[in-house]
Amino acid sequence: MNGSIRVGVVGAGFFGAMIARACDEHGAFSVTAVADAVPEAAERLATALGARVHGGAEALAAADDVDLVVVATPNHLHADPAIAGLRAGKHVFVEKPLGIDADSIDAILAAAEDAPGRLVVGHVMRAFPGVRRMVAQARGGALGTLIEAAGARRRLVHVPADPGDWWKLDRSRSGGELLHEIHELDLVVWALGEPASVVGVVGVSGAPLAHGAHIVDSVTETVLRTADGALGRHSISTSAHRAEWWFRISGTDASVEADFRAGTVTRFVDGAVVDVTGVFDDDASNDSLREAAQAAQAYNTGGPGPLWMRTAVTCELDEIAAAVQGSSTVLTEHPATAARTALRANAVAAEGRQ
Repeated sequence: MNGSIRVGVVGAGFFGAMIARACDEHGAFSVTAVADAVPEAAERLATALGARVHGGAEALAAADDVDLVVVATPNHLHADPAIAGLRAGKHVFVEKPLGIDADSIDAILAAAEDAPGRLVVGHVMRAFPGVRRMVAQARGGALGTLIEAAGARRRLVHVPADPGDWWKLDRSRSGGELLHEIHELDLVVWALGEPASVVGVVGVSGAPLAHGAHIVDSVTETVLRTADGALGRHSISTSAHRAEWWFRISGTDASVEADFRAGTVTRFVDGAVVDVTGVFDDDASNDSLREAAQAAQAYNTGGPGPLWMRTAVTCELDEIAAAVQGSSTVLTEHPATAARTALRANAVAAEGRQ
């Protein structure tokens, strides 16, 4: 494709606005259309970017001046705009997770199977330069035979006292914490591949808030095993007073570990540190990542996000552009493996609670 990739954004909330503005600042994209169920939100974003407002996802997907449909709706509403874009012959970017139930995931994949456009899923942490290098080492044999991949994101999250009817706190719309905060689980299955078995255990769940909203699962542990015997482990918590945030791949010859709170990627051989690099390729973004990781974690704070987050979105957009042009698979391979693994883990956990 020559020239800029023309983008239609479905969903003008926090993430939709952030990625639309990032597209507008990125040399490979131009935002031409915006659609949202709230007309005022669509109008504000479209006006800011010099784009047109469409009344719905199907009309936006059918527009002649849209090459890439960006789906940034709440999680439970990903399927219809994604399918509309794929059926219209467009490339489609869907913010993670791909879906929160098997039917919607299967429907998107079925639409993508024969579509001329590519399906890209917003597993943004795959695009972090240090993480890409970790997985490349694992796949290239630099770690030996893979034994394990593991990841954790554990912290205390402060929820607004009166969040209103916010979809993120409603499991029926978000899919619960394991699906909504799927990043590290995705890295585990991206490194290892499709799991043969999955076990999930969930701790405290469903504490009621005002307006009928619910806190998402506060502690979730997932263990998986591949057909060739490699082990995957994942932990996520919204109530841990001691924070940790990391991803590790281990093989018979070496291990590599990203410590996102430190902004570093470290290679270990026989227990010794042999190399330390950054999660990002510039010091300022790594410093921003460290600073943000030390701050109190809170939902629904708004704003443009810290430098590291803006850098992450730029890295993601670089991969989206490459995927649209057919030269990258970082965000196109295993589009549904993480979401399906999370659903399997949640199902096993639900059986255990009965």
